[in-house]
Amino acid sequence: MLADYASLIDKRPFESLKQIRKSEGYAKSLLAVKPDVADAYLALGAGNYIIGSLPTHKRFVLWLTGIQGDREVGMQQLKTAATQGDYLRPFAKILLALAALCEGQSALAHAQLEDLAAEFPQNPLFGRELAMQTNSTLPGAPRN
Repeated sequence: MLADYASLIDKRPFESLKQIRKSEGYAKSLLAVKPDVADAYLALGAGNYIIGSLPTHKRFVLWLTGIQGDREVGMQQLKTAATQGDYLRPFAKILLALAALCEGQSALAHAQLEDLAAEFPQNPLFGRELAMQTNSTLPGAPRN
């Protein structure tokens, strides 16, 4: 979350990358000790997806410094956290839905939003987003 804040709110991409690497280190250490903790895949998946989504020239510069990412691997890791996670499962579902929308995987995004809306009926955001996704997939529906 610190990486997201640094990148999206503070507009400090290098601080964001530093936080991503730090969280990946923690996640890998946790998995080395307790491999069945699926929540650890949230940090790994987010890092892989974010870095893997960067333009080629930026990924190349990061690769020179030892930082790599892969969008597909990130999606798989987010799926693991979203289906098997304990504490971070809802957050993993949110990130997976966002990544799925970016990847044009509307069925996956829809499924995650349905789960979230059912699990958290008091949160109107999930229901609204689900309705928007449902309406945008109808034939002739306006695209936003």
